[in-house]
Order: sequence, then structure tokens, then C-alpha cells
Amino acid sequence: MDDLAEYAVGVAMKKGAEFADVRIERSTGTNIVMMDGRTKTMSAQKEAGCGLRAFSGGAWGFAATNQLTKAFVREAAESAVQMAKAASARVKVKFGLSGTKAVRSKEIYRAREKPSDVTVEEKVAFATSLDRSMRALNPRISSSNVRYDDFEVDRIVVNSFGSRTSTLERFTIAACSAWARSEGIVQRGHASVGNVGGYELMRTEEAIGLGRTAAGQAIRLLDSKPAPAGKFTVILDNRMTGMVAHEAFGHACEADSILSSSSVLEGLVGKRVAHESISLYDDPTIKSTFGYFSTDWEGVRARKHTLIEDGVLNGFMHNIETSSRMDEEPNGSARSQAFNSPPIIRMSNTYIGPGDRHKDELIGDTKRGLLIQGSQYGYVEPAKGQFMFKCDEAYDVVKGEVGQRYRDASLSGVILEVLHNVQGVADDFMLGDPGYCGKGGQAARVTDGGPHISVANMVVGGLS
Repeated sequence: MDDLAEYAVGVAMKKGAEFADVRIERSTGTNIVMMDGRTKTMSAQKEAGCGLRAFSGGAWGFAATNQLTKAFVREAAESAVQMAKAASARVKVKFGLSGTKAVRSKEIYRAREKPSDVTVEEKVAFATSLDRSMRALNPRISSSNVRYDDFEVDRIVVNSFGSRTSTLERFTIAACSAWARSEGIVQRGHASVGNVGGYELMRTEEAIGLGRTAAGQAIRLLDSKPAPAGKFTVILDNRMTGMVAHEAFGHACEADSILSSSSVLEGLVGKRVAHESISLYDDPTIKSTFGYFSTDWEGVRARKHTLIEDGVLNGFMHNIETSSRMDEEPNGSARSQAFNSPPIIRMSNTYIGPGDRHKDELIGDTKRGLLIQGSQYGYVEPAKGQFMFKCDEAYDVVKGEVGQRYRDASLSGVILEVLHNVQGVADDFMLGDPGYCGKGGQAARVTDGGPHISVANMVVGGLS
């Protein structure tokens, strides 16, 4: 594949591209979805192809082919250059691409048990056992959903700046959702486990117990009271802190949103955007995480991104285009879902760093508030910084004591106001909650997290 990738870039440059890059991939994967004891989806994919970009006069052209021969790759390269040249006549912003340091690397993700060596029958049996464990926990479990994914891809990235990176990527992930119903009330519990690596992850106690964890949460919520509504001091747990970091702030730190004027953070680098106890990062280089990678899909070395440092906005996540247009260094933030999609700026492992307080101190200092545990889903408007997140569970906190459990709580606000209202950051840092982030029609594996944090005057939505 190396020679074919070099050939593709060479064709594009000879045809007049100012820059060109190519991703050649050979991949295998499994996707299993079960609903209420029935197999809804069971697919095993095997794909190979090439995606090539060409840049000319401030515009991009992209072409892909699933035929890995010189003839088809040449055609794709020529097509990409033609599209870039045609588009350059219409672009309003003309710019060039700054050269990047050439990266030469080869990496194989460790896997004690390659997913491709495990039979589909065993994977289906695993998903079936998770589904049964949810429905067997309690008769009030009315519905269940299990998803299992594994993926292995051999990827070559070559660009005209001289980079050539080779990655054999492997990951596995499983997730369970259970719904409990009683007297017209329905509650959902959820649990997931995922990481780069092999099928050995599915043999852990955590993975085997996913169904019981999800169903147990659904039953707890069914037996809980409706959450109160109003403004409260809230203590966010590790998972909700992670959702705030990723959804409410991280997307606004993607430099393409800055250039399109669709981020609340435009023009704020070097200014205070949070309480001084807050430092926020995106770091793809943390090994043994679902969001890990060492070189991005443009052939740029990945690195830790310090987005907020001691409350001050430090910078953004970049690809080659945004770093060139903003006179910054590229920092390895470009990924694509597959060879037939162009790379775009994506988060990886996004989190708020640990503080120096103990979680129990934050709770003990709260006279009247709520302890928020877990997150289900959310809605974010990066251009305004507005968000709304549905919580898994909430607990009453009165005079430093945790009491009544609540269901159906949500948090909403404007992220810059919320981060300024932080009162304390605990030292119990944790990354978790692996999953997929969607953007531009593409999915990317990500993780988020952080410590418990205390926030004053948070708007809580509830049913009472």
C-alpha cells in the first residue's frame, strides 16, 4: 500500500496540486445490535479503498475509490485535482498551506486477542448474554438494547509534505440500554465499555456485567422521585463533568467552527473564560483509551491540546487548513470515519483536569444543592454557548449530607457563565464513558471525563 499511496500523491502533484494527501485503508469489522431479545443487526464488513485530497488556490478536491489499482488511483488523483482547481475560482478566501514537519511512523495497536480471530457466533452469544441479563434482573424491565462493535483497519497516510504513517488500529466497544416501566413511568439505564485493543476487553467483569449495570440503574430511577426545578448549587460527577467538557466546550474549540464564526469562543484566546481552578484538555495521546491515536489522518503527530489553562483560553484544535489560516501550528486533530470521507477536526479524549479538593469536601460545603450523577444526552449551540443535558440520576444535598434520589433531572445554561461559577474542583479524576461523536455526517471514537466539580447557580429542570 505504501508504494500505491506515494504514487497517488505524485500524480496529484504532477497535475498541479499545491498539496495532496492520501489515505489507503483495508478494514474488517463487526456490528451486532439486539433489541428485546431479537437480533436486529448482524453485519461483518470487509472494505478496502483510497481517499485522496488535492489543494489548489484556497480550495480542496476530494475523490475516493474502492479499487486499489494504479489505474483507479490515478483517476481519483486526477479527479481531486480537477475539482480543487474548479472550486478555487469560486472561493472567497484565498490562502496557502503552511508546511508541516514530515512524520515517519509505524504503529500497531496491541491486542491480546484480535477481534477478527473471534467467531461471529461467540460475539452474538456475548450480546445475547447481555440482553438476557437485563431482562432477567427485574420483571419491570420492559425493553432492552445491546450494541457490540469491533473494528480493525490497516491505514497508510501519505502527504506531499513528506509524511508517511502506517497504523494498524483495533478497537472494541459494547453498550447496553435498559428501560423500566411502571404505572406509566418509563426510565432508562445505560452502561458501556470500550477501548483500543482486542476482544479481551469483552472478557472483563465490567463488560460481562454491563447488562446488570444498565438494568439496575433503570430500576433505581423508576423508584425515584421527580427532580425539583430551579437554580441550585450542583456537584457534577466525573461523567457529567466529561459531557460539559466535550459537548458544551470542546466543540466550540474546534478551529473550523472559529473560522466559520460558529463558536462562542471566537476572539477570546488569552482571555479568562472560566474560574481559575479550571484547566481543560483534549489529549489523543493517552494510551488505553477509546479516543487514543498517535498520528492523525493528515499525517500530523498528535499531541495534547491545552484548551483552557487556569481559567484562560489557550487555543484550539487544528488541522492543516485551520492552522495555516490562523498562523498556528497544526496539532494533529484531523480524522475521518473511513477512506471515503475527508478528514475533519475531531475531539479525542476531552476532560477537565483534577483539582486539589476532595469530593466529600465539595459535598460537605453545600448547604442546599444537588449531586448529579451520569449523563444521557444533550443539545448544544456552540455559536451561543448554550446547552441542555439530561442527567442519569440526581441526589438531594442538604447541609453536606446526600439524601433523596431523583429522576428526570436536566441541566441547562451558557457554558461561559457556568465555568465562571465553578466553586471547587476535586482530585478524583477519571476518564470514562467511551462512545462515538458525530460531526459532518462522520462518527469518531471519543472518551471524556474529569473530576467532581461544584458549580453555583446552575439551572436544573425537573418535573416538580
